[in-house]
Amino acid sequence: MEGLKGTCVYAIGGHNGSPTLDTVEAYSPAANTWRTLPSLPTARYALTATTAPCPKDVAGLKGICVYAIGGFTGTEFPDPAHDVGTVEAYSPATNTWRTLPSLPTARSFLAAATAPCPKEVEGLRGACVYAIGGAFGDTVEAYSPATNTWRTLPSLATPRDAPGAATAPCPKDVEGLRGACVYAFGGFNPTDNILDAVEAYSPATNTWRTVASLGTPRVALAGTSAPCPSGDRTLKSTCAYAIAGFNFTELALNTAEVFRPAANAWSSLPDLTTARFELAAATAPCPKNVRGGLKHTCVYAIGGSGDSPFAALNSVEALPVGD
Repeated sequence: MEGLKGTCVYAIGGHNGSPTLDTVEAYSPAANTWRTLPSLPTARYALTATTAPCPKDVAGLKGICVYAIGGFTGTEFPDPAHDVGTVEAYSPATNTWRTLPSLPTARSFLAAATAPCPKEVEGLRGACVYAIGGAFGDTVEAYSPATNTWRTLPSLATPRDAPGAATAPCPKDVEGLRGACVYAFGGFNPTDNILDAVEAYSPATNTWRTVASLGTPRVALAGTSAPCPSGDRTLKSTCAYAIAGFNFTELALNTAEVFRPAANAWSSLPDLTTARFELAAATAPCPKNVRGGLKHTCVYAIGGSGDSPFAALNSVEALPVGD
């Protein structure tokens, strides 16, 4: 598409105080430009998204796809009757959306990550898309593009609504975890309120384990995976990032944290310029006008709400990470 080149960051659906949106926009760091893309087939709010290989046998999709998963289609919230299991995939190679098999469990305010499929679960192979929590539940489901199939996995130990999620190496010293892990962090449940609890799932063992807690309880945060921060030679790996969110102590948060698997510990990052919750996050090359430019990786914080309920934000921030 004209004006876009290289790797893009995608902003998908949501709302801005009006009914749910089908708007999709892409940002090109190489061009420092946003462009509007074909709309979501299903307008929705409180969905989640991740990137993974496209399904091989779905016409119109090829290469890497952006997956839009679940969400809420009503105008009154909360109303579980309007939670959807809709899954749609966008192929940048063809500039096309296609509808895929739905989530087995319809839900909103879930999180997603992409990681290797569990080897012992029939019907899953290759890379999987993981749909985690949401709707005040503990449900975890995985989709295999290689088989165009969803399967239900072991549940979270702690039900969580509006958590963050990311994929990074498993902590080495936690029994039952090895290889790459999917991390679920923060969120809300009626029993424990806003959570700092963090769990890690190992596809190699099909097991969840509790790992180090967040420094700050947070809900409606964003999560992403990216190279560990520069300047610390013990962090030559991938880290999980927990960005902004909300809690009842501080309301909208401008803080962010990074999880270092090698240390099984979270540490603070520089604050965001704008406090925000119900935002999205992504990892992509930095814009040319940010330190290191396209040769460095940035974590992006996209949109969300400020302290005033449903005061939608269109601002975007980027944090350079890695070397």
